[in-house]
Amino acid sequence: MRDLDAYREQGRNSPQDPQQMREHPYDFVSLPNGPKRVEAPGHDKYPQNLYSGILVLRYRTLAPLHVGSGVLESSSECGLAGRDEPVRGITRRDGRPILPGSSWKGAIRSRYEAVTASRLALAQTSHWLYPEKVPDALRNPPPRGRYKVEIADPRTRNLKAVRVDSRENLVQQLRNLSPAESLFGVMGYRGRVHPTDGIITSPPPGQPLKVAPMESPAAHRLAQAGQSENVRGIIRISRVEGRKFYYDGDIVSSRTTREGGAPVFELIDTVPIGSEIRLEIHLETVTLAELGALLICSGRGDEAGVLRFGGFKSVGLGKVDLASVEARLHRGRSTRSWKTADPPPLDLEGAVRAAHETRLIDADALAELKAVTTLKRPEEAR
Repeated sequence: MRDLDAYREQGRNSPQDPQQMREHPYDFVSLPNGPKRVEAPGHDKYPQNLYSGILVLRYRTLAPLHVGSGVLESSSECGLAGRDEPVRGITRRDGRPILPGSSWKGAIRSRYEAVTASRLALAQTSHWLYPEKVPDALRNPPPRGRYKVEIADPRTRNLKAVRVDSRENLVQQLRNLSPAESLFGVMGYRGRVHPTDGIITSPPPGQPLKVAPMESPAAHRLAQAGQSENVRGIIRISRVEGRKFYYDGDIVSSRTTREGGAPVFELIDTVPIGSEIRLEIHLETVTLAELGALLICSGRGDEAGVLRFGGFKSVGLGKVDLASVEARLHRGRSTRSWKTADPPPLDLEGAVRAAHETRLIDADALAELKAVTTLKRPEEAR
């Protein structure tokens, strides 16, 4: 999380000032200096000490969920009441809302990367900003057009995702993967976690939901206090805060663009509170510790704080609770799986303990993730 003393020393607004928390409702989980390395198994065999099979996860929505379809629809096309207005639609299959497996995987992988000292699947080292987004302290000298922002933090270079090249020594490359790359995959190596689309059972739709439009954080906000400068018109960040996660809080339904301005909002279709999401996660050759870390990041217990899926997380959407876990996992794999007896019940708490005991989970990073995602964002002034 951000160092509040550093912000005071630099004369910066405290990121935990109520106004700042409302406008910028996120904080960061610190990055490691370099990645943890593990040995990833090949896909040619199923060792007897590794688990394969299916996890069935059932979630309950604690806040409306919006997995955008990318299409503007009318209220009536979404099955919603009210005036026939443009509404941001949600992803459906055969007319029913779903949580795409890719959405689940992206959300869980980002948490898994953060708490296992893994390389970053997505890590840009350069950005562009319009002048109005840049604070006065970083505007001199000004550029001719947009500002270029360069990330010069050696940690981001060390944490850049690798790729597996079939023309080189495969065994050696598989020993160099980070935990998230080993489990979820990387260019040239197929992951071992394969989610199906989540089937959603929800109450009947109602009115379109009003939510405040929130912009993505400007790139200069990635910098730690005092770790950015303007070098000949280029904003250079020498040390970034870390990986961004959002605070908890009630839904922000609108915002004003300036003092005295009219409230602005967007209309969106959502899956309502109290809906159930059921996913099947197909696992291949995972260790007990990997299973435990995956369960923690998927929402089992409260160690990893609040879990959210979908869009508009910054305004409070997508919060879910993991209601149940069913594990149908075998050690090794029979070539005639239909003749295999049902696997014995798996000790899920033992898997969670293994993730901690083997230090696959970084305890400090896990504590930061919980602290950020459970910190309450102040309500808007009425």
